Amino acid sequence: MSSLRWLVLPLAMLPGERVSACLSDADMALFGQMSAVRKRPASWQIGGNDPWRTDNGYTDLVVKYSNRCLFVDEQIRLNVALYGLTYYPVRDGGVFEQDDQRARLLFDRLSLTYNLSDTVRLEAGKISNKSGLFYLKSPANLLSNYGGGFKSTRIYHPALNQVWAESSWGFELSETNENNSLSLTIAPKLAQAGKTYESSANWSATQRSNSRDRYLLTYTDYRFADHTSSASLMFGDANMIALANSYNLSQQLTFNSELALHSKQRWRHLDEAKAEQLQNYVFPDVLYHTREKQGWELALGVQYTTERFDHFGIGYYFQSEGYSARQWKKQTDVINFLSQKTPYPSLERAFDAYKYLMASEIYNASSNGNLLGKHYINSYATILLNEQDRLQPWSAINLMDKSSMTGITYIRQLKSLNNQMEVYTGVYIMAGKNNSEFGLFGETLATYIGFNYTF
Repeated sequence: MSSLRWLVLPLAMLPGERVSACLSDADMALFGQMSAVRKRPASWQIGGNDPWRTDNGYTDLVVKYSNRCLFVDEQIRLNVALYGLTYYPVRDGGVFEQDDQRARLLFDRLSLTYNLSDTVRLEAGKISNKSGLFYLKSPANLLSNYGGGFKSTRIYHPALNQVWAESSWGFELSETNENNSLSLTIAPKLAQAGKTYESSANWSATQRSNSRDRYLLTYTDYRFADHTSSASLMFGDANMIALANSYNLSQQLTFNSELALHSKQRWRHLDEAKAEQLQNYVFPDVLYHTREKQGWELALGVQYTTERFDHFGIGYYFQSEGYSARQWKKQTDVINFLSQKTPYPSLERAFDAYKYLMASEIYNASSNGNLLGKHYINSYATILLNEQDRLQPWSAINLMDKSSMTGITYIRQLKSLNNQMEVYTGVYIMAGKNNSEFGLFGETLATYIGFNYTF
């Protein structure tokens, strides 16, 4: 929370009574959910036990607070969006599911915006993440951060899908007019990255958001009637370039594409030489690293909206740095090697430590918004059943190992409460073999029921 000092001085210069009056007049929402999760036993064992609960239940609560306050002849705006998260499990989780805290505060936005002119503005503070064109993974989203949620549970209401990743502390200078927009975002390094043998869920918020120096320049062009195109350049700890285009083939049909090039790997991969040492009973200090190897990502997708405003989408995603079938097999071979029984307690403890390290590395790569394979297909939809009810199914398939994630949520808006409350229920499944990406931690079936009340 020391990063809050970024805003203390300018905030203290604003009129206190107006700040207090504005902050009390906010948009607030309460999310509550109960879920039941069942897992098949995985190939991992820690101390002879499954590191995940094979069956458990959770109660989750999230309080959302958001506000925008104008000051100084509407030239300065205070932006606040924060979430209070807590959960309670029916049973204590396994060793791979432990969170240091069961309650935390997640700042999605805490910033001051100064309008330098009608088209130019400067924002400083904690700046919200900008999503790309794709549901599963957007290559043009170069400012990705680690997730700030819990390891074992989360709220599955679609309104919260985009808020789990930590937003960055920094500055953004932008100019927007009817023809184009240009922005410069600076997200400086404020903390060292967390320990790689710990999951990012147990790092500090600043470690998740600002452990690298990043400078992002983005240009977007609106001059073409059917195309919205953008180009982004990232400098700092890594250099990247991304291109994106959204093409409206008709009022109902849109084709999206994104391409990104990277100067080095974006996430830590298994070091095969170190893995060989481990399998020969030579115990290295690290098993994962990031190589100075160029890579690229590509996403292609189509979205269709019906006359009833039902929405359907399908997309394809590729990344060159994803594990090949051979590389992924090497990783699962190491896990199987570490899972063998030995008559030596000290060796068992060493193997358990390496398994915990590998689980944290894999979790952190995913927490930073990455997929681990090369080729994926995903689909999603919003189907309006009537004025009050809607269905939102989605799926993602790893085309290499055929493992998948699938889910569907049913949402009903309650007119009896002036449309201020929604109730929802749903199910999600992670399916695949024990050596597949989505089955590596055990096949999972989860059901949930919850509500969203807006004050």
